[in-house]
Amino acid sequence: MKTKLKLAVYLIAGLMFGLSANAQKTVIKKEALPANAQTFLKTHFGSKKPSYILEDKEILSTEYKVQFDNKIEIEFDKKGNWKEVDGKNEKIPKSIVPKKIASYIKTNFPKEKVTKIEIGTFGYETKLSNGLELKFNLKGDFSKIDK
Repeated sequence: MKTKLKLAVYLIAGLMFGLSANAQKTVIKKEALPANAQTFLKTHFGSKKPSYILEDKEILSTEYKVQFDNKIEIEFDKKGNWKEVDGKNEKIPKSIVPKKIASYIKTNFPKEKVTKIEIGTFGYETKLSNGLELKFNLKGDFSKIDK
């Protein structure tokens, strides 16, 4: 019985290693991004040209990463929906932050700028210029401070 369990563990580990080994990153043009990602970039960054755009293909998923000269990085899922905008400690465009979240930050942290925002299954996580990380639900209601 132990031999079968060990064999199963080795097979799963080998499969996981094999899946990650098949990841392929490719530089692509803006026009090759999904339509949602192209619209997002045009809306929030206008005619600014990215330094590079990567398509990260794995067996079960595809993601995109866009970086601008000012070091802002944006990650998109396979459908072109944004997952993360990281200003690398510089402020990100206000237009990306949902209004309810922006209003909360302006009221409670008037001198701080949003330097990073992520959207996940359960809500948003923002990072402020003072290093605080704030969490909000998907409706934009504040839930807690992380840090």
